[in-house]
Amino acid sequence: MWKRGKSMKFDFKILDIFKLPTRIMCVISIVTGAILFLPENFIRKTYMFNLRNNMGSIIGLGFYISNADIIVKIVRYIGKYYREKYSIKKFKKDTKKRLLELDDYQKNIVYSLYKKHNHTKELPMYDGAVVFLKQNLIISITANYYPAQDLEDPVIPFMLNPWVLEIIKNNKDLLSEFERINENRKKYN
Repeated sequence: MWKRGKSMKFDFKILDIFKLPTRIMCVISIVTGAILFLPENFIRKTYMFNLRNNMGSIIGLGFYISNADIIVKIVRYIGKYYREKYSIKKFKKDTKKRLLELDDYQKNIVYSLYKKHNHTKELPMYDGAVVFLKQNLIISITANYYPAQDLEDPVIPFMLNPWVLEIIKNNKDLLSEFERINENRKKYN
């Protein structure tokens, strides 16, 4: 609670202006721009004439700073948008190649998930191939909490990610490669 005799502390740093949300910077830009550029008769009617004449340079500085901040934020947003689009395009371009570069054990895991009706199967959580497939966004964990019988080597459900399903369905040669690897594994086991 505020007590009599104590003053409120007002700590202002010039860099704090740049931390304001974009919508507030837009408001500052519009208001300062209006004060600077509206016709004199309108400014007189709104009692802003003396403010514009006495503080015009500060208002102008506020106008330039707010507009510059808005432009920088817009450019960063556009750059981020196109960077994400490029990353997704690059990711999709190399998907078939990445699936073909998997080792035989990893291909067997992917094929076994593909053959399941719901593309979900319990896999050992700490298996290196499973971890690799998860980190490369080929498979995903389907449950946050899952009871494990063996705490040394827990088995939890994983699912094949939709983009992998799409690539396998649309590429018969990739599917035949996965089937061939699976048949070879069956022969030697």
